[in-house]
Amino acid sequence: MNSDCSKRCLLPRILGLLLTMVSCVVMAQETFFHDGLDRSYFLELPDNIEPGAPLVIVLHGYTSGPAVIYSYSGWSAISAAEGVAVCYPEGTLDYFGVPHWNANLGISDTDDLGFLVALAEHLQTTHNLSPDCTFVCGMSNGGFMSYSLACNAASTFRAIGSVTGLMSASDFQTCNPETVVPVVHLHGTNDLTVSYTEGTNDPFYWGDTGMEETMDLWTGLMGTTLTYETPMPNEEVVDLTSVDFIRHYGAPGGQEFHHYRVNGGGHEWFGSWGSFDIQSTQVIWDFFSNQCSGGSTSTATINPVSEDFIYSTGRSLGAHTACHIEGYDALGRMTLATQPIAAGEIWDTPRLSGSFFIRATVAGQPSQIIRVGSVTD
Repeated sequence: MNSDCSKRCLLPRILGLLLTMVSCVVMAQETFFHDGLDRSYFLELPDNIEPGAPLVIVLHGYTSGPAVIYSYSGWSAISAAEGVAVCYPEGTLDYFGVPHWNANLGISDTDDLGFLVALAEHLQTTHNLSPDCTFVCGMSNGGFMSYSLACNAASTFRAIGSVTGLMSASDFQTCNPETVVPVVHLHGTNDLTVSYTEGTNDPFYWGDTGMEETMDLWTGLMGTTLTYETPMPNEEVVDLTSVDFIRHYGAPGGQEFHHYRVNGGGHEWFGSWGSFDIQSTQVIWDFFSNQCSGGSTSTATINPVSEDFIYSTGRSLGAHTACHIEGYDALGRMTLATQPIAAGEIWDTPRLSGSFFIRATVAGQPSQIIRVGSVTD
């Protein structure tokens, strides 16, 4: 890629790639015939795409459309920077005339399951994209649809991601796939559209099961045996939210369920509006890209708790592994700029500059965050 193009490819991180003419991504609106209907979709193909590149299908929410989720999600930045094909298909109208995805909701007879599987296979063949690195994610109703695909099309989609979308009543009651795929899910505890505890409170169609029940279902299907929970740095204090990361792992097949609980968060694509403590698209892509790194799931690239980079004794910080660390206070403000620490090295508490959290990073691996102080420190 030439230097001018490289510079332009940084624009999506600032502007969300407003128009493809100022980016290194070719954006085209196309149609695909399925089940008697011409279905529309937008496709982004970056200049730097290689044979066998990953494919991510991004699904809009109820009443929405592909141009809307394209404009706010920031997937264009990932497409340009990582060489990923990103597809934004368009739903059809339900019985009430509202754009939707038919995640076995009982509000239309549209075959969205068949359409999205056929579309993914079409794009893989037409653009030489990887069947082993094909993923789907969505916002709200798009998240519901992603779960429906995980239940019914696990051979096509290697992992799924949901932002504020749970499972339809039908899918929750009947989901029993032969192959269980990894899942990453972001959800706000103050979501008034798809409640964290009660879903949509509709036991017949959209479902009345909450986040905990959904997580229990999938971790049960996976057979996970271990759980790790930790608070994440509060990147933006003024939004009055915070994020907890909950990792379920230890499944015989290596699958993992990652949940980011946005405390105080609403019905939002986090990082685009509402809570800015976490960037939904980056988190989902990090999770997806781990599935393509050579292992069957993210367990190949995420250290178990017993192999943490750093540890705290309460009076000092030690390193098991050479890494870089940075510190944050209880409100998420940086207190210690990035510093290297050697394997076996121990720092006493004063050297941590009053930090409440320490984040440790090792190149090519997810970061570890531990608490080293108390609120009264």
